[in-house]
Amino acid sequence: MDDVEEGVLPLEYIVIAIILLVAVILYGTFARRKIYNEIDRLEEWKIDILNRPVTDEISRVKGLTMSGQTEEKFEKWREEWDEIVAVKLPNLEEQLMDTEEAAEKYRFRKAKATLVETRERLEQIEKRIELMLEDINELVSSEEQNRTDIISVQEVFREAKQRLLSQNRSLGKAYPTLDAELDELKQNLKHYEQHTEEGNYLEARSVLMEIQERLTAVQDKIAVTPELIALVHTQIPAQLKELEDGTSAMASEGYVLDHLEIQDHIEQVESDLVRFESAIEKTEVQEMKTEIDSVRRSIEGLYDQLEAEVDARHLVTEKVEEIEHELFKTNSYLQDLQEETNVVQLSYRLEEQELNMIKDIELKISDMHIRFNAVREAVDGNQQAYTTLAESVLSLKEDLATIDHEMQIQKENLHMLRRDELKALDTIKDLKRKLIESRRMMKLSNLPGIPESYLDGYELAEDIIIELSERLSDVPLDIYQINEVLADAERAVEHSTEITKKLVEDAVLTERLIQFGNRYRGKHRSVDELLQKAENHFRQYEYDDALSTAEAAIEKVDPQVLQTLKNDVREPVES
Repeated sequence: MDDVEEGVLPLEYIVIAIILLVAVILYGTFARRKIYNEIDRLEEWKIDILNRPVTDEISRVKGLTMSGQTEEKFEKWREEWDEIVAVKLPNLEEQLMDTEEAAEKYRFRKAKATLVETRERLEQIEKRIELMLEDINELVSSEEQNRTDIISVQEVFREAKQRLLSQNRSLGKAYPTLDAELDELKQNLKHYEQHTEEGNYLEARSVLMEIQERLTAVQDKIAVTPELIALVHTQIPAQLKELEDGTSAMASEGYVLDHLEIQDHIEQVESDLVRFESAIEKTEVQEMKTEIDSVRRSIEGLYDQLEAEVDARHLVTEKVEEIEHELFKTNSYLQDLQEETNVVQLSYRLEEQELNMIKDIELKISDMHIRFNAVREAVDGNQQAYTTLAESVLSLKEDLATIDHEMQIQKENLHMLRRDELKALDTIKDLKRKLIESRRMMKLSNLPGIPESYLDGYELAEDIIIELSERLSDVPLDIYQINEVLADAERAVEHSTEITKKLVEDAVLTERLIQFGNRYRGKHRSVDELLQKAENHFRQYEYDDALSTAEAAIEKVDPQVLQTLKNDVREPVES
């Protein structure tokens, strides 16, 4: 048994060893294949770089003037490309061969590290070639763009020079500065030509772009300066003179214009004009254009304010007359209201609140007179600006309208007293009629008697109506208390009417139920007993108890007929 086990153990080891060997061989094969694939990819990349037409791109520069900056760059690019082709790429070739040899010897870590280094060096070469081609394109395109742009720049320069000469008078003292700027640009054009002849195309491009920018600015200055000079020398001073004369004329006509501080504004603008003239001589036109526009807007604003004063004067003159007439009407209306109030007080008692409202209206009208007199005095004495007076006048108009509305309401309230009195009289008649109808309904019902509680409610309603009638005879009449008592009377009569209707309905229904139940008395003793109780309650005027007892009796023998009898009784009573 032990011999067999000793024979099995070596066989297991052999199998494990074979499996491990196969795994190592498979791993090595896979790793080498992956490295070989990467070597092939990098080799293709290297060959692609080598086959690129970089030499042709560099040769494009030969068509330019080979001197100065162009010659330096050409030599630099050619040397750099020669170094890539003759040194860097061959070194990469050797490095790839070393990588392949390491992979064959299963030195995978070294092979992978070498591949990473090779890839990085290729990326560096790619970046260097990309920068080189960009520099070449920039140089060549600069030369091409310069050849195109210089034509338009020279044409614009000639036009600017001609325009400057043709407008020398309208440009005033700014002419020498603008002429000097064009002379400087002319020298810059010579610098441009010199850079171009020397092969410094990038420098020439920079100079040409600066010339374009400055030339555009000079053109704008030539175009704008005459307009600004006209504004500063002629138009704005004329506006200031016109503004000053207009202000003096309005002041002589009684306008109060001190609050506008127009003279201070004029002096400030005159000071600004001196500064503007100096700045225009230096051709600082863009900054001055903004400030001049601001000055013109401020002058327009002063004109608007003067116009507003004129409009306000028309408004004040018109409205003062209107307000004076309206105040007279308001005083007359107040007198009518006071007289009517005195007459009404003879017949009616007015609440303290209403009397206070009339006094408040009197105070408001008195205040309106004070305010109006102040406005009138200010207008006659030229004491305030008309724009300020216009606000006061409009406020007076608005407040007058409010007072008139309040007086109209108060007058309506006085008229309401008489209407309330007539309404109360009509309501008393209606309440008396309802009580009479209730009494008539009670008599027609032929009830054996009337409950004491019903009589109390009926008598209460009668007493309130009597009290109401007596109050309507008072002098002066307190209509507010009458309205309160009237509301109590309406509630009392309504309650009495409803109680009467219910009492009659209950009594009639009770009689019908007893009559219907008589046919069952001989057969049902319990029905007979309940009906006897109902009859006893009925004779003692306890109609609620009589009805509930009679309903209980009929419920025992014929529940369905109960609702029918109720409907038959209530419909005639309601109608």
